[in-house]
Amino acid sequence: MAVALTRFVDTRPRAILIAILLCAMVIRLGFWVAVVGFGTTGGGDEPDYHNLAAAIASGRGMILHDELLAPRPPLYPIVLAGLYAITGPNPDVGRAFQLVLGVGIVFLVFAIGRRLFSAKVGLLAAALAAVNPSLVYLSGLLMTENLYVILLLLLVLLMVRHYRSRQPSVLKFAAGGILAGLCCLARPTALTFVVFIPAAALVFGRSAWAKRLACAALFVILAVAVIAPWSIRNHARFGERVIFTTHGGITFYESNNRLVHDTPEFRGIVVSPRTAVPGWDGLKDLDEVSYDREAWRMGLAFVRENPELLPRMAWWKFARFWRFDSNVKFDAGAGPFGGGESSRGSASGEIDLGLLYWMVVIPLFVLGLAVTRRRFHDLVLPYGVIAVHTFLALVFHGSLRARMPVEPVIVLFAAAAVAWIALAVRRRLHTAEV
Repeated sequence: MAVALTRFVDTRPRAILIAILLCAMVIRLGFWVAVVGFGTTGGGDEPDYHNLAAAIASGRGMILHDELLAPRPPLYPIVLAGLYAITGPNPDVGRAFQLVLGVGIVFLVFAIGRRLFSAKVGLLAAALAAVNPSLVYLSGLLMTENLYVILLLLLVLLMVRHYRSRQPSVLKFAAGGILAGLCCLARPTALTFVVFIPAAALVFGRSAWAKRLACAALFVILAVAVIAPWSIRNHARFGERVIFTTHGGITFYESNNRLVHDTPEFRGIVVSPRTAVPGWDGLKDLDEVSYDREAWRMGLAFVRENPELLPRMAWWKFARFWRFDSNVKFDAGAGPFGGGESSRGSASGEIDLGLLYWMVVIPLFVLGLAVTRRRFHDLVLPYGVIAVHTFLALVFHGSLRARMPVEPVIVLFAAAAVAWIALAVRRRLHTAEV
């Protein structure tokens, strides 16, 4: 079967890619229509992003509930506000934008797969991405992750071969730094890539050391330059240093406290609702910056005072991050996906499509890592996407939402494994014929 599939893929790659992209669009449109519905701002974090974009579009600036000035990373609300300025604050416009981004992710998976491996692997990876439950789910939500994944994949596509070039392009490193800065403004945890990618260029690059150092420095400088205006704005508004948001502290504390450790249903994720976290009464009446700093202080205090609990908690986070089952409703905290509010939601309570998908794809992903291990130097950036987001899950929480940026890399290596299996089968059949 694998041989037949790969032979078919060899015939008309462009037509197959178009078919895959159309399939991805239809699936995502179907999810939007049948599950999410029209005219809704959703639940969980979605209303925050919608309301922030509406406030920016109306000229009130980045403000939420008339008091929060930096509650979320700014890039996605700003981009969404550009659409709202034309159409009005219509969440369906935002979801249409999400659908376009979702199909764009599938195309970028193909482009990276072709660049790293072959057009065949790129097409197989794109097909897996088109039906990936997390990526389909992501495309229906007014959330920053879809934009972040697009920017991250563009960054990987730009740098994946170039960071080892014997003649590195200053322009490409400059563009990479700008993309890295935009990634940070979409998801602040992307700051790790501002360090990781230049470090990869310094360690694995093949040009003269001075050239590598100059390109790495340019990358970092431009990334910081992209981030700086938002940080300067925050300092002007708060009178204190706030680099990205005032939300990081509570996210850290929600997943690093005694209640998370002691309550089985919270292990590996966060306390829900937030008001149940230990010491909430000492947080709820603080101003925005003090709230963030006190939450960081409480979370770090728990970590310092309970070192014996940390390995167990890290394992719970890791296990939830890399699990096969979906349980998307509990993880995402919002929306009908996995619930009983629609025919799809009701069905998902009986059939876990994510479980079926990942039981096949994750073992192939592991095999793909194994069979491509000799190309380690060329694959450092995809490895970095896996390692960075896994590490961040150990620091914060291990939800499937946290794993969404890794899904494109999972399907890339899974496709490489399928191609390897097909080649092995073809060789065996050829040997048998001879």
